[in-house]
Amino acid sequence: MSGSQVEEIRLRTGRPAQLIASSGEFMQDAPVFTREEAAELLDKLCRHSVYAREDELKMGFITLDGGARVGVCGRPVVENGRIKRMTDITSFNFRLTREAVGCAESVMDYLLENGRPVSALIAAPPAGGKTTLLRDIARCLSNGVCSAPFKVALLDERGELAGLIDGEPSFDVGLRTDVMEFAPKAEAMSIFIRTMNPDVILTDEIGGAGDAEALEEAARCGAAVIASAHASGCDELKKRPALQKAMASGVFKRVLLLRRNGSVLHISPVRL
Repeated sequence: MSGSQVEEIRLRTGRPAQLIASSGEFMQDAPVFTREEAAELLDKLCRHSVYAREDELKMGFITLDGGARVGVCGRPVVENGRIKRMTDITSFNFRLTREAVGCAESVMDYLLENGRPVSALIAAPPAGGKTTLLRDIARCLSNGVCSAPFKVALLDERGELAGLIDGEPSFDVGLRTDVMEFAPKAEAMSIFIRTMNPDVILTDEIGGAGDAEALEEAARCGAAVIASAHASGCDELKKRPALQKAMASGVFKRVLLLRRNGSVLHISPVRL
């Protein structure tokens, strides 16, 4: 297994490292990852201020400069049924972010109607290529690849899409793209609509009802919305209450279903 194939590096206290690639996995025989190493690693990932990263940690991740996201797992402190903070971190999942410039060009015609972008939902299981495709769609729309250029608003709630470093994207998300990181989707969409007048809004990993309602409001204001969600197909999308209403109301005109076969990404368009 070469280094270029590795997609995830998983560290768990008391066990050896696990490497995951499109071709399979490799579990090291030794050495095991210790609690002392876990504490030291967490401190370094948080730049020696775990307290300053508590909001991210309680959601189960830390985003590094450049857009790489490290998933974490440990002992949650729960108050009134909600996780307030995460302590005693014992597991780390380093997801290695890669850019695939050009991967969206074959589907751009499907995301346009009368020369304008239309609202669409990108669906795939976890690690199915949603973020990679969404990032390249932003580049295509913003740079005028396959169409006229458009003003793009990129809501990067987890810091993975653009990978800002000192305010500048580390990935190519286009010349006409405005990026807002680490903001709740509903609030960020409202700001973009009021102040930036985007032609299209792109965002990753739609979750609860608040996210879906924000998408509907953005669509009512005249902006196309292209978003992603965890699902293996349209039937699964329709079973999620938050997305069921948005799909029934006609917010989304298209669905792109993604399926990976090793390192090959298959894209199946669906008209709604």
